[in-house]
Amino acid sequence: MSDIKRVTRDDSATEQQGTKEKFWYGEHKDKLCKFGKVHGENWAELIAYLLATQLDIPCARYQPAIYTEQDRESIKCVVSESFINRSKGERLINANELLAKYERSYEPSEIYKQRKYTFSGAVGLFKVIGLCNGLQGYTPIQQFIGYLLFDILIANQDRHHENWGFVSSSKPLYLAPTFDHGASMACRILEKERVSRMQSADKGYQISHFVTSAKSAMYGSSGKLLKLHELSKVCKLHYPEESQFWINKISLLQEEQINNIIHSLPSGWMTAIEKQFTLRLILANQSFLKSL
Repeated sequence: MSDIKRVTRDDSATEQQGTKEKFWYGEHKDKLCKFGKVHGENWAELIAYLLATQLDIPCARYQPAIYTEQDRESIKCVVSESFINRSKGERLINANELLAKYERSYEPSEIYKQRKYTFSGAVGLFKVIGLCNGLQGYTPIQQFIGYLLFDILIANQDRHHENWGFVSSSKPLYLAPTFDHGASMACRILEKERVSRMQSADKGYQISHFVTSAKSAMYGSSGKLLKLHELSKVCKLHYPEESQFWINKISLLQEEQINNIIHSLPSGWMTAIEKQFTLRLILANQSFLKSL
């Protein structure tokens, strides 16, 4: 992933959804330029894409980019080409639209601390919307469980109801590729904390314990926000076959493969400490999933 796109803003409208600055550009306004709030969000998006590709998980494609504006300093960002074919009338229907349609009093604009956003409600969509397809030969529910277990691997804490959805077209709905992984791999923590956790003799502070505290965006049946490791157990309980399928694929990832992905990013996009920490974090989550 050594090629870096060069991006300048044209007359495209700024994308409104989400909390990061981003805008569509290009002749057909089908390329999205997105800026991470911190530099770590950019590399997290790139690593997540490369890992998803390695695991055959349908994923929006991300590339490293540099945004330039006259008389201003260049800014690192990522570019993603739209997976929606607007010329064919396709559009993305985020999960919150459908959850609000099928669940009474569901508040679609409440992204976080949305207690009605539950695992059972999310997977229930696949039953109530009727005919729906998956991608790359997967069933829709198999594909979705793959997204959730992938979230555990990369410690993605941002699978809220606007960060996944379905694509409508002239054919039946299909589950959209996974996208927006900028809040994964603890990419926002400071360098000092990374070093401290890697060097600590306190098991309660080491990375292997740190990963157990990562939270999902989903709530359990008890009304409590699920941690990512708890969510993986819920997946395994209710969808054992689908879960085992993805756990097997994740288990086959070799440390060398993961390390090569991390080191494939352009020079200067990650510090040496970030690379070491990220590898250990992913391996810790992989080890947990293997234990299931």
